[in-house]
Amino acid sequence: MTNKMTNKIHLNTLISLTVLSVALSLTACNNGNNKTASIPVQKQMTNLGEVYTDKEGMTLYTFNKDVANTSNCNGGCAAKWPPLIAADNASEKGRFTIITRADNSKQWALDGRPLYRWVNDNTSGDTTGEGVKSVWYVAQTVPVSKRNTNVTTNGVSHKTTVLTDTSGMTLYGFTNDQSKPAGSSCNDGCAIEWPPLMATNSDQDSGDYSIITRDDNSRQWAYRGMPLYRFVDDNAPGDTVGEEDKNIWYVAQATPVSKYHTDQGTVLTDTHWISLYVLDNETTSNLLCTGGCLNAWPPLKADAGDINRDDYTIFTNSNGEAQWAYKDKPLYRWKNDSTPGEISGHGLAHPSGATWIVAKP
Repeated sequence: MTNKMTNKIHLNTLISLTVLSVALSLTACNNGNNKTASIPVQKQMTNLGEVYTDKEGMTLYTFNKDVANTSNCNGGCAAKWPPLIAADNASEKGRFTIITRADNSKQWALDGRPLYRWVNDNTSGDTTGEGVKSVWYVAQTVPVSKRNTNVTTNGVSHKTTVLTDTSGMTLYGFTNDQSKPAGSSCNDGCAIEWPPLMATNSDQDSGDYSIITRDDNSRQWAYRGMPLYRFVDDNAPGDTVGEEDKNIWYVAQATPVSKYHTDQGTVLTDTHWISLYVLDNETTSNLLCTGGCLNAWPPLKADAGDINRDDYTIFTNSNGEAQWAYKDKPLYRWKNDSTPGEISGHGLAHPSGATWIVAKP
């Protein structure tokens, strides 16, 4: 075989090997890009509404003791709340970012909030970590979270779970919105002091959360029909400075309950600001309003996915319905109240000798 032919064979072999090498490199690169672009998160409907889960359907949570882009859950905490680890070649996308943990591993975060699983969730869609130690809450697909914090109403300070934005800032409801169903009465200068929780054009209603259209055609999030706002004088997560401001602003609670100012002071209402009542001698274990009483005094019913929160608990009434109670006292509306803040049922007598009184925080 001549040197010329030998060189040609060697050249062809080299070219073939080079082409194969490039092809393998491109394949590896493409596989890497696919892996990089893939966020190990999906959406799933649960008893708490639509939440983010890992690819196996296990619910993801956020930790109120974390600060933006930093995890404070390490050691034993991380054993109970395993972080959602990001691959070394993972890339951030949209609301999902990547933080570096204390051990230099990478962790996925939602809007800067590190994401975790909970060891006591056993099956896909479980949400048993919700509210644990009043600092752990499910990662909702809407831009809303929760926080257990101090709220002072009627001069009394108490702990309750409020809705927040994803940075932990308290959200509020505006009782004047009752005059504008499915809209907002807070515009112009009001909206500067009370910034609405805005929705993007691609956002869609999800469970208890719906989207209203404002006067300028922008979109705003609402909770059970109640538009949501922040307050400019709240400076840190958990602040509730706006509570009872001008007697028309109240924190948005993580229950279907709001507040309204009446001549009896601030009272509890549903999220449409219709007053709620209790019987002074009734408890969840000693029910007095049964049978026809429940027609005159419609109970504040709990939805299938609702859970106990702080002083708000759920029990089964005499009709077999799930009903809300506040500090162990069942909550009702009065059939003759038709406008927000009306309390025409206050002081009425019950056949048992008990008295109906408007519920107060």
